[in-house]
Amino acid sequence: MKLVNGYLGRDLQLEGSLASKDSIRIDGSYVGSISSKHMVIVGASGKVKGQIDAPVIRVDGWVEGNLTATNLVAVMDKAKIKGNIITPVGGLEMKIGSEFVGKFITNTAD
Repeated sequence: MKLVNGYLGRDLQLEGSLASKDSIRIDGSYVGSISSKHMVIVGASGKVKGQIDAPVIRVDGWVEGNLTATNLVAVMDKAKIKGNIITPVGGLEMKIGSEFVGKFITNTAD
């Protein structure tokens, strides 16, 4: 597994646009768009208000905004998501106890 290179700690708050070729982990508060060529993790204390785009997205915390993954969105048991989830067919994993309000959209290769 590839290590996380971008990290926003619990006591940090940031607003803007974030893009990386490596993995990103958010444990603080972030407002804006996030894009990664690898993985985005929203930790249990993480709060994101904005769009997230990555091959793999894992949510343990709170997200308000659309999630678009080319491989997988993993929604853990404490996660709260308000927004649309867009993945390929078979690209959603949801744990019991998670909360999701929005649309689930699958992309199909034509």
